[in-house]
Amino acid sequence: MLTGPSPARLDGLTVLVARPAEQADALCALIEQAGGRVLRLPLFEIAPVTDPAAAAFRLQTACSFDRWLFTSRNAVVHAAELLSPPWPPLAAVGAVTAAALTGLTGTAVLAPEDGDGAEALLRHPALQEIAGQRHLIVTGEQTLPLLEAGLRARKAEVEVLAVYRRVAIDHAPERIAELLGQANFAIIPSGEALARLAALTPPAAQSLLQALQLAVPSPRVVETARILGFVHQPLLPQRVTDAAYLEVLLRHRPGHSLNA
Repeated sequence: MLTGPSPARLDGLTVLVARPAEQADALCALIEQAGGRVLRLPLFEIAPVTDPAAAAFRLQTACSFDRWLFTSRNAVVHAAELLSPPWPPLAAVGAVTAAALTGLTGTAVLAPEDGDGAEALLRHPALQEIAGQRHLIVTGEQTLPLLEAGLRARKAEVEVLAVYRRVAIDHAPERIAELLGQANFAIIPSGEALARLAALTPPAAQSLLQALQLAVPSPRVVETARILGFVHQPLLPQRVTDAAYLEVLLRHRPGHSLNA
């Protein structure tokens, strides 16, 4: 919890938020309440899979599995549109996804005990001795293979089902350059979003992009930023939540002592 004689503020700072439009409102509101200015730049929109009937059938046939593991809140929302609960025992890669599952089903959800992401979930004691168990990973298209590989290494039977997809949004190069010229920070939700932003940025604005201070959800996206030539080490929130993103911005705003 942030403490001090007066509330920490983002006055005078501008934050580029690259989340999909339907997922950005709460975070943008927090930033604005802290005095920051928000520039919204959704790089993808979230859409249903192209064959929802087939995805719904696969969910139905997986109801006898030992556990379903959800990789995002998007997966929860779109799975529920395909097949209403009750569902098998559930797991989530992070706190936001776990909260979405609990709110939907009213049941306990296995979630990481330290941090967020596939690696954190794989450290959970309940996922160590799983040989012979059947697990369904409920996710989006083009998901990362880390969770699947970790479960398979422990001799679990694993299926992966995409229940949503990301559709790239086009933006005019001059608009990208304009926004980059105004931003102090950028919150980037994924490596795919960062690569998309780099691809949309015109050559004349690449130096602006690479000098931008990023806040990202995982070490994997930090590595993507390194490969793309970003100057500053991206900021990693302690958890992938709106409050944690705000806190990391507040702690790294210009003129703020990290020991304060």
